[in-house]
Amino acid sequence: MNRIAALALAGVVMVVGLVALLAACGGSSGSQATDQASPAVSPSGSVVLTLVGEEGEKQFTLNQLKALPAYTGYAGIKSSTGVITLPAEYTGVRLSDLTDLVGGITRANGVTLVAKDGYGMTFSYAQIVDHSFTAYDPATGGEQTPSKDLTVIIAYAREGKPLGEDEGPLRLMVGTPAPGGQVVDGHWSVKWVERISVTKASAEWKVQLEGAVPGKLDKPTYVNCASPGCHGSGWVDAAGKRWEGIPLYLVAGMIDDKKRHGAGAYDAALARKGYDIVIETATGEVVTIDSRDIAGKQDVVLAGKLDGGELPEELFPLRLAGPGLSEAQMPGGIARIVVRVK
Repeated sequence: MNRIAALALAGVVMVVGLVALLAACGGSSGSQATDQASPAVSPSGSVVLTLVGEEGEKQFTLNQLKALPAYTGYAGIKSSTGVITLPAEYTGVRLSDLTDLVGGITRANGVTLVAKDGYGMTFSYAQIVDHSFTAYDPATGGEQTPSKDLTVIIAYAREGKPLGEDEGPLRLMVGTPAPGGQVVDGHWSVKWVERISVTKASAEWKVQLEGAVPGKLDKPTYVNCASPGCHGSGWVDAAGKRWEGIPLYLVAGMIDDKKRHGAGAYDAALARKGYDIVIETATGEVVTIDSRDIAGKQDVVLAGKLDGGELPEELFPLRLAGPGLSEAQMPGGIARIVVRVK
């Protein structure tokens, strides 16, 4: 276990700090799953979803999913540019019910969904069970305290009809019982879901943020923001290693002024004038980056992954990486980031 994992296994995400998540739990028994599941193709059609968990792998056709306890609610999204897609009626199966069919989840687990095109999204236990999403009023787009009714579902119908070619046959949505309920960030809506895996969760962590406004970057927020459908980016170094994470300039934008999220959160004009981004590690190392040197650069990242896996203990949870930086300017074990406007 790494040094930060030893300090805490607390729940989390972002921005969060970038975002947090949730969904109501419930479920069918393992015996029901055996009755409903098919190892490959059944007379009712082709396999559309594969579940993997502690109790093995199960595959489902669309008709077999429809035979499971159904959830109907209203789900909409807010895009990264602030555009609201109003809630529509979706019907499907609770994600928590599906994970129960392969052994369930605990706080030691995460749940990863993979789409047909390889796009993936990972949910924490807190997001699925505790409803810890960043939620918005669909009328105003303003951030709200998340409702305890937020429920993560694998939807197979929209407004009572099968999903269209642009969505399905299965789509991840976060719904509420009421038609005028909250919406969540758009990256939580994954189309063409094909595979769900219950995996071991990594340790929770947080990085303190200080600037015009205080804040934090925690694991849930970070995972949320670093997804390919949100702000995820990466850089391949001279040795061929790929570092993946969030562009540093976007994190600076969370604290460079009082606007933390959404369009205009990053003050490009202020960054061009120049300010210091001070990065401190858990061991006391301090590195200062000039905002002008990384302004708008997608490949200068606060990396949380190395070659697709978690960082080694000495770099966990985040390392700064990117072109144009010296080795001394790429510390790992980051614990605090401060924006100091001159």
